[in-house]
Amino acid sequence: MHILVTIDKNYLKCFISLVRSIAYYNHYTIFMHILSNDVTYSDLDSYKSYIGPNINIIIEQFDDSFLQNAPITKRYPKTIYYRIFAAKLLQKNIDKILYLDPDIIINGNLKKIYDIDLKDNYFAGTTNVKGFLRKFNEIKNSAPKGAVYLNTGVLLMNLKLLREKDNYINILNYIEQKKNVLTLPDQDIISAFYGDKVITLDNKIYNLSDRTIKIHNFYNPNNKINYDWVKENTIIIHYYGKNKPWKENYTGILKPFYDKFKIN
Repeated sequence: MHILVTIDKNYLKCFISLVRSIAYYNHYTIFMHILSNDVTYSDLDSYKSYIGPNINIIIEQFDDSFLQNAPITKRYPKTIYYRIFAAKLLQKNIDKILYLDPDIIINGNLKKIYDIDLKDNYFAGTTNVKGFLRKFNEIKNSAPKGAVYLNTGVLLMNLKLLREKDNYINILNYIEQKKNVLTLPDQDIISAFYGDKVITLDNKIYNLSDRTIKIHNFYNPNNKINYDWVKENTIIIHYYGKNKPWKENYTGILKPFYDKFKIN
């Protein structure tokens, strides 16, 4: 199994917690690919005791100066764009890879999502943007009609098909043209270029956040998601947004899953 993360040194501890959770539930050989412009193998030396024997870490360093015109913020650094160019940057013999944000904890076996047959789809992932907001993003981003607006924190990527499409120059031109209207840049770009050929997954299983729980419980008062439900059903827990379990102002029910694998 091939898994991809895109990080800088600021997210190393978070990344190691993710790796620990993967190894705990998945006992087969896993190749963890890190796309980064600053992380080195020596940065991982102090964390070796936390990395399971079935986890093989491969660091892919590269010069990201080609993204010099891409809009970035403190919350959305340049690393968010790396996954978009993964098919170009990773080894050409990898046909499929599971991308995971570093602020994720795994709560089960990943084989079911990894073994999805992507066929002629570029990605499999989840979305929480529907109705008017989906249509708004479609128009704003000049996306294909009906394009799905994926949450890019969890993506099963069809690298083989993405290489064949070879959209990289067009994407760089798009970033330059749209840089003033890109709000969630990586998600905007993927929706615009690939949103009409994706497989949508259940976000309560494969991309659960506290925000998703709150929305679900508000509309389903007689069928609420609680800690026990998450423990039994959810595979991928995602602490996206500002509500992080390592912060004092965290609110929600998902912190115990992070605490199980956090490092000091």
